[in-house]
Amino acid sequence: MEKVIKLGDKEYKLHSSLFTIIDYRNVFGSELFSDIKKLEKGKNIKEEDFSLVIDTIFRIIYVLHRPFSKTSYNDFLMTLDFGILSDTEELGILSQTIGEMLGTLQKGTKPSPQSK
Repeated sequence: MEKVIKLGDKEYKLHSSLFTIIDYRNVFGSELFSDIKKLEKGKNIKEEDFSLVIDTIFRIIYVLHRPFSKTSYNDFLMTLDFGILSDTEELGILSQTIGEMLGTLQKGTKPSPQSK
């Protein structure tokens, strides 16, 4: 599956396939779906763990974008403006896109609301 998302003022092309699972493990040393399960427990996340959730979301976006870019994860993060974190609508769209592309959400369904 391919999709284009907008982060800030830039568009990023994303691609998912079975290789995404292997590439994620090769790049980050953890299992993709184990990390997604941590995201699904989002409503129970402590404030001090918020950065881990953000890192996981952007790791997944990075791996989905990797077929179109050969930059490192750090360089990818350097292209993103810090303001993205304050845009809850954009973060929600990112989460939904991840769910659709990896088959954890059916297209068009909304993720469960997150409480702080």
